Amino acid sequence: MHRLSYTAVLALLAGCAGGGGSPPAAAVAAAEVNQTARPRVAPSHVTPFVNVAGIKAPHGNQTFVTDAGTATVTVWGANGQLNAILFDGINADPQGLTTDAAQNLYVANIGLSNVIVYAKPYTSIKTTLNDAGENTEDVAVDKTGLVGVTNYLTSSLMPGSVSFFAKNATQPCSTVHDPNWIYFYNDAFDASGNLFIDGRTAAGATLVGEVSGGCKATSITTLSVGNTISFPGGVQVFDGNILIGDVSEQAIYTYAPPSGGSLGSPTVVTTLAGAELPVTFAIEENGKHVRTADAAADTLYAALYTYPKGAYVSKLADHLWAVAVAVYPPAQP
Repeated sequence: MHRLSYTAVLALLAGCAGGGGSPPAAAVAAAEVNQTARPRVAPSHVTPFVNVAGIKAPHGNQTFVTDAGTATVTVWGANGQLNAILFDGINADPQGLTTDAAQNLYVANIGLSNVIVYAKPYTSIKTTLNDAGENTEDVAVDKTGLVGVTNYLTSSLMPGSVSFFAKNATQPCSTVHDPNWIYFYNDAFDASGNLFIDGRTAAGATLVGEVSGGCKATSITTLSVGNTISFPGGVQVFDGNILIGDVSEQAIYTYAPPSGGSLGSPTVVTTLAGAELPVTFAIEENGKHVRTADAAADTLYAALYTYPKGAYVSKLADHLWAVAVAVYPPAQP
């Protein structure tokens, strides 16, 4: 999930209005520094609910969406029905989402420096992964239960990092930094347990990287790409390929696995028809559709597109500030 706030996204894209190019470094820096200033609707008016029968229904594929406007996570059924509104505390600020094989829902909770885990049917919090002192941005889980968390910055606004949690652990087993990496955004595991991430330098240059070793990881391998990623968005891995979103280009770039420290040029460019600020995305199990979280579009809330063509299919509802999305079952890495 892409942590960069709704206000910061708009500020950055205003810097490249009409051109589609990279935002100026000054605009990047200003937006990043002010990322915590985004106003949002006070969440106290939201009434949480869970339609247990709907979530447990046969063929009840789920879509999970973080709504930054109300600090909630909404759960939608395969028929487009709203089955739940999850709200985890007055100081919470839910961001990145993922699910595991048991259909547990993981929520990176940047306001409380943790990741909360709901067990299906999501009526209560199962456990909390404590990432003290970090602005938890996005979360991923590999097939062994290893959890990878991108930390946007520290809570004292120092450079961010990647934290790993062993299966069933509530404290990190490893936290990995890199002097060139300042802002950490999104992450996803491949089938071998390597974690792919994106982020930015202090000057606003896009970074893509790989972290191997899980709890034994000590460094980030920064990967080159053969194209320009103007504004890094979501990260996913599907059928061995690495997918990275470009928010300002309303696109998803699909790369072959890295070779020689490079992802090379995209093998496919998916342009999302009608999207505005698709800050993150999730590939459905059959690999034929991609669901997005569009932070600026009150008419494209969690839009569904074909993959890899990017043709618009449908939406869940009209809404604001959709900043993360996950699906179950997801595509296999």
